[in-house]
Amino acid sequence: MHPSYKVVFFFIAYTMKRILIAITAILFSTSLFAQGSDDACLFSQTYYQGTAKSLGMANALGAVGGDMTAICINPAGMGLYRSNEFTTTINLLHNQYNDNYYGENTNAGKFRVTMPNIGYVGVKERSNYRKLRFTQFGIGLTRTNEFNSHTHAQGINTTSSKIDDYLNQIDGYYPNELQEHFPFTVFPAWQTYLIDIYQDSLGDYYSSPVPQGGIWQSQDNRFKGRAEEWTFAGSANYGDCLFIGGSIGLAHIKREGTRCFEEWMPDNSSTVTDFQRWRFEEFLSSSAWGINLKLGFIAHLNHWMRIGASFHSPTLYNFSETWQTETESRISQVVQKSISLESHYEYSFVSPLKCIASTAFVIGHYGLVSLDAEYTNFGAARFKADDYDYSVTNQTTKATYGHTLNFRLGSEWRMDGFYLRAGGAYYGSPYGFGKNEGSVKKANLGVSLPVSESTTFDFAYELTFGKDRFTLYNAGELGIEAVTQRQIKNNLAATLRMRF
Repeated sequence: MHPSYKVVFFFIAYTMKRILIAITAILFSTSLFAQGSDDACLFSQTYYQGTAKSLGMANALGAVGGDMTAICINPAGMGLYRSNEFTTTINLLHNQYNDNYYGENTNAGKFRVTMPNIGYVGVKERSNYRKLRFTQFGIGLTRTNEFNSHTHAQGINTTSSKIDDYLNQIDGYYPNELQEHFPFTVFPAWQTYLIDIYQDSLGDYYSSPVPQGGIWQSQDNRFKGRAEEWTFAGSANYGDCLFIGGSIGLAHIKREGTRCFEEWMPDNSSTVTDFQRWRFEEFLSSSAWGINLKLGFIAHLNHWMRIGASFHSPTLYNFSETWQTETESRISQVVQKSISLESHYEYSFVSPLKCIASTAFVIGHYGLVSLDAEYTNFGAARFKADDYDYSVTNQTTKATYGHTLNFRLGSEWRMDGFYLRAGGAYYGSPYGFGKNEGSVKKANLGVSLPVSESTTFDFAYELTFGKDRFTLYNAGELGIEAVTQRQIKNNLAATLRMRF
């Protein structure tokens, strides 16, 4: 047997094993609990990290096709294949974050090696004379987002403490109700004497030795994980002019990490208090399998213009999640610690649909320029469960997030024995039209180097800029300054393409 076929057969067997596991997870999962609106946005965002060819053109391949990542964007793109192909890709990622909080700038980052693409396309020639020229079947894995990050924000809050958020939440609750209603947050703070019962002439009330402001605060987040999709696609080539395709996607999400919030007294503070320091750390792990449907077409209107469009159905996920917290206080030099039980939740999540319109212009034998416009509504994301009321979370998601347009521009130029690629992308704010928070800009470069008639190495570099604003907790009327976060990502990709 030819070595290339052995690779393909091994890949198909491995893929089918993973798919059986995925289908089992989707069919037999149950829904018990929901997460917040921020997770609805996070799990709905798509930033393709597939082949180096696609990355070099900023993933603007909706009307171009002929690439494994393009199939994930528009399955009709597989219709341009005329020979079997196997691809695999490796990425080097470096994420750098700068956070500004109450005038303090802090930097943190993370480096990681990933494998965002592996795929196979099989082609069958139908006829050189009839309308139906070729049909194709493909199996591929494409990374659609990555969650590898390390961020750190730190500054002196002059108006509030996270404990003030806790005190607002428990207004009207008796001490013996705290464990039932707030087992992971307020109750551990109660156990470690960060919250206690005080008494004056008006009666008993909750209070804390932690001052309202004038204290150092920091939050350190460390996460790893990815979102990826196994795509099973079929396509057809009609007269080398019309290409149609469809796919079933099995989406997988894996994310885990820690979020650590701390408060402590400044060394030169004049405030008289027994409080020295406290820490609240969360341990989070999320895993999900989902399923979706994609349909698309590409039309070659003439020798210089191509158009394409694709529809991505909502992805139905079943999530399994664990959460545990640890609270530690230092008051009057005495250290108290409380570790919550590990909780396990299962719930369903439906991401919003996507619609993509594409066009490409062929410039003789020199190259092409392509443009993708992608629409989605992050506010349409929904959590649901049989025994948990998601209405408040879903209403918050709808009110917080909105309609978004993403634009991707790419080009490819034929040189003497190789190809040069370049592009850029703008991903609009998930909070809606006219907003800037959460928007992302990308700049891309790539090159293709043929090794032989059947083997090619592609390389690409992507630079990503992002900016966001968020608050560490809800301070109510006391107020809290938002953290301004700037993000820079460097992504190097190398792809091996074998045709046979």
